[in-house]
Amino acid sequence: MTRTPAEDVYTQIGVELSLYSGKTRAYLLHKGIPFVERGTNAWELFHTVPRKTGASAVPVVITPEGEWLLDSSVIIDELEKRFPQSAVLPGTAVLRFAAYLFELWGDEFWLPIAMHTRWSYPENEALFVRDAGDGLLPSLPRWLKNLLGRNHARLMRKIAVHIGVCPAQKSLLERFTQIQLDALDAHFAEHDFLFGGRPSLGDFGLIAPLYAHLGRDPWPKRELIDPRPHLKAWIARMFDPTAARGEFFADDRLPDTLLPALRSIFDEMLPMLAVSAAELRKTPIVPAGSRKATRYLPQISYPMAGGTFTREGASYPVWMAQRMLDAYRQMTDRDAADVRSWLAAVGGEAVLALDLPRVRRIGLAAGRIE
Repeated sequence: MTRTPAEDVYTQIGVELSLYSGKTRAYLLHKGIPFVERGTNAWELFHTVPRKTGASAVPVVITPEGEWLLDSSVIIDELEKRFPQSAVLPGTAVLRFAAYLFELWGDEFWLPIAMHTRWSYPENEALFVRDAGDGLLPSLPRWLKNLLGRNHARLMRKIAVHIGVCPAQKSLLERFTQIQLDALDAHFAEHDFLFGGRPSLGDFGLIAPLYAHLGRDPWPKRELIDPRPHLKAWIARMFDPTAARGEFFADDRLPDTLLPALRSIFDEMLPMLAVSAAELRKTPIVPAGSRKATRYLPQISYPMAGGTFTREGASYPVWMAQRMLDAYRQMTDRDAADVRSWLAAVGGEAVLALDLPRVRRIGLAAGRIE
């Protein structure tokens, strides 16, 4: 039977306050994929979504065939297979590998910064409580929505503590934020997107923290984003498909304006990945078919903005690093050589030497399989 056009529409379950819903929303818009977005409710989020996907989280994308896709990176990987036009991975080797690096940096390394800018400043809570209540209890009275929103806020504050958001590390988090936002503002003064005239996978990773948390919550929007007009304009472009008027850089190299970000990726994120992988290697192998894996690992420390940042480790970034290195290993010999040469030139050779246990993604965690 032939499907009607309405039956070819994808559905995103997401909310404005969600860090990764913004990432997939921007992706769907730029790809021109027909979709509708709706919120969820408490029953769906805590019962239906885990049963369908293995974790209670958004965004979820439901395909026209009825598949439920969880995890922003998995969603993008799957939809790229179905919609190869305007690919978000550049065709040249260096930019393609760099896109994975920047996605991982935005998705995972910026997570404590996003949580800090939201939960260290009380004026942000009212917006969160309103959005959470509207998203989870859309048809109930405001007082019930607010009650649930405040409960959800308490849960998120606990998660923030797990990943190192505390008064003792506030100055470190804010020094990193100022350094990198200034550098990104300077980059976007010269370029529309990270790698030229259209967004890459790296842009979608970076928009995750820079929209819902820094770009929308009242305190960081006013204090961090609004004073940086070029960064603010990039955030707007990420949700405007008509803004992608060009192509990726033709010379397969990153401009010097991205060197501050690369220094963070190589000097700060790679040590985070290395110590997380070492802790994950100590965990038991996950049995085949298991739907449970350890999300948080023992405490780790790594460099950040000239200091040392301490938090609980996480297993999921190890899976993302494995996905990135698997993509490198699937390159042709010539492309792989180009990537090695570029990494050597920018001081990033260590990325290819990461000692990762082989893992399987399970929900929003990763379990060791060997």
